[in-house]
Amino acid sequence: MGNVKLITFDLDDTLFNRKKEITPATVEALNEAANMGVELVPATGRFWEAVPENVKSLKFIHYAITVNGAEIFDVRENKSLAKFEIPLERAELITRVLDEQDCIYDCVIDGFGWMQREHYERRADFAIGAWQMKALTDFRHPVEDLHETLREKNHGIQKIQPFFKNMELRAKLLEALPVVFPNNIFSSSVPNNIEINDIHANKGDALKFIADYLKIPMSATMSFGDGLNDTYMLKAAGIGVAMGNACEELKAVADYVTSDCDEDGIAEGIRKFCL
Repeated sequence: MGNVKLITFDLDDTLFNRKKEITPATVEALNEAANMGVELVPATGRFWEAVPENVKSLKFIHYAITVNGAEIFDVRENKSLAKFEIPLERAELITRVLDEQDCIYDCVIDGFGWMQREHYERRADFAIGAWQMKALTDFRHPVEDLHETLREKNHGIQKIQPFFKNMELRAKLLEALPVVFPNNIFSSSVPNNIEINDIHANKGDALKFIADYLKIPMSATMSFGDGLNDTYMLKAAGIGVAMGNACEELKAVADYVTSDCDEDGIAEGIRKFCL
């Protein structure tokens, strides 16, 4: 204990409670760790523009793992340190498959979400909760022809993200798509989505990148998460901590299961292993 120098943490249902708040107890524990010289890094499926202000306002945040590891971002310098993107040709094949499914989807390009206008106009049918509807409204740009937009931009895609109403279809595609596209990672952070990244874009490799960048041994790292897209990160960390509300698959690979996100689970884990 006391040897942790780098902590990464997911946002939704990990740093945030179910009301999308960061509790005072969690902020206090993070501040204590920061004052001890621990580097604190959010690791999220969001792009930086879509990260909530209650995270951006934390003064001790210097770096961020965004888009599930597709971009490592230097917050103070406002610049990318690394990007790992789906090649355009492969992204085109994936989106053509999704066009045949009962879903809507977006593509994250250059740190922002782009969506076919007809999908954008149907977002209320697929969104779960006001928070997801707001995210799909505020951080997605509708275009008349998404495929044409991808070709015009003519470079890699950070993430492709379909949303579903039919959970059986979602489960079927989560099983089938990795067979067809083995050079991609298929994960999820909320019950109605699939998040598709390049195989090199995952939170675990991003954690290793930041640790190497800061010259911190992996044995001195700790990570918190709750969803499938946190699996690589918890496996890579010196101490992988699953939230009490985490999916069972993540708990199975964790070194420790802390309290629920509504019960200051991050604060408990930091005090146990770091402070």
